[in-house]
Amino acid sequence: MSDLMKVNASVYSRKGLEQEQNRDDFYMNGKFLSEHHIDNMEASIDNRASEFFFAVADHMEFFDDEQKVNFSILRELGKFHEKITVQDGDVDYKTKELTTRVAETAKYVLSFHEMSGLPKEALERQMGFAGLLLTNGKAVVATYGTCHVFYCHNGVVKHITGYPKSKNLPDPIILSGDDDEEQGDEFQVKDDDVFISQTEPIELCEGDKFLLISDGIYDTLGEEYIEDILSMRSDSTYIAYRAVNEAMSKECIDDMTAMVVSVEKIRSAASGAPPVKKPAVKQKTSELKNVPPPTYKYKKKNIRKYENVIYYAAVFMTAVLLILILFFVIKNIMRNLSDPGDVVIDTTPIPTLSPTPTPEAPPEDIEVTPEPTPTEAPVQVTEHIVQKGDTLSSIARKYYGDNFEYVEKLGKYNNIPAPYNTIILGQKIKIPPLEELLKVE
Repeated sequence: MSDLMKVNASVYSRKGLEQEQNRDDFYMNGKFLSEHHIDNMEASIDNRASEFFFAVADHMEFFDDEQKVNFSILRELGKFHEKITVQDGDVDYKTKELTTRVAETAKYVLSFHEMSGLPKEALERQMGFAGLLLTNGKAVVATYGTCHVFYCHNGVVKHITGYPKSKNLPDPIILSGDDDEEQGDEFQVKDDDVFISQTEPIELCEGDKFLLISDGIYDTLGEEYIEDILSMRSDSTYIAYRAVNEAMSKECIDDMTAMVVSVEKIRSAASGAPPVKKPAVKQKTSELKNVPPPTYKYKKKNIRKYENVIYYAAVFMTAVLLILILFFVIKNIMRNLSDPGDVVIDTTPIPTLSPTPTPEAPPEDIEVTPEPTPTEAPVQVTEHIVQKGDTLSSIARKYYGDNFEYVEKLGKYNNIPAPYNTIILGQKIKIPPLEELLKVE
């Protein structure tokens, strides 16, 4: 049986000062995905489950309208997450499936860049990926290229994967063989064109935090400053916001994405009791401690208490109102029965009325227009033509609002198979009214 974990995760992503659009991507357990046409993005989840998957990627997609090529790491991550959710497997099977899909995506994108003649110094070639898999009380981290992952345990921060700041990312490193090169608690999964850094399974404890960032934040702030931010606070929303905001204040030219995943509770399925917490270690001190802590959370117990009071008060008022209505109805009926009123019978004979002449029939040449029969108004269905950068998620948000249920129903309404991301330029998407869309099963 799997351990049940309560995880809180937050992500912030912003476009770099010299970029036309945000080319960073993020994946939050299948619930939130990034959209390139949005400059400033933020999302958070707070959920209980036995398995979670999070990722941050940089320039790991390729779009070419002329060649009709549309390849993205987000699509591959969605397929990976769906596969490991449906099929049973251990940690080794899931991590192997993840590293295979990331390596294949990197090779495809690199080959597209070669075919399109993209210069080697172009920013699009600086690809990166950072993935975090939480399953059965353990964590596995995998990175490729320019993205980085930091791990905070009992106040001690460790840079577990990613290229060091002093090392420039060259052309794809060509490696051969199928053996893994051990590096302490990390090893490298080799492929024909790329290699992926992957950790051994990490035993999780309550309070553990993971920070997944793109190279825009890492190169701008540096490793020590990032460690200070991560160890200073336990609030995942504040940490992600602070990392991006500090990089923005230093005029970062590359795109910036920071995702913080915090393990709040772990309950063992075998014993039914939470694991024993390890003694806390004194956190790292820095000048950032002088920052006033923002307040994000609220006390749920007090709100629950007031909800009960409001519920009972509403029931009492409803009962009183029904009694008053019943009382006045009965009183009105009794008054009508006891006082029928004076009935006056008029004995005056009714005079005979002369017959009224029958109106002449209209001429035959005059056509009588029949009254129109009311018919039900047809459903007004509009059409949306897919443009560059459109996804089914952004189309549903534009017409209905930010709800993943609308994305799923709109995909079924237009016969688009799950995970509802196979749309092409120029495709006509039918947009029914919201009440019609909600009828879709």
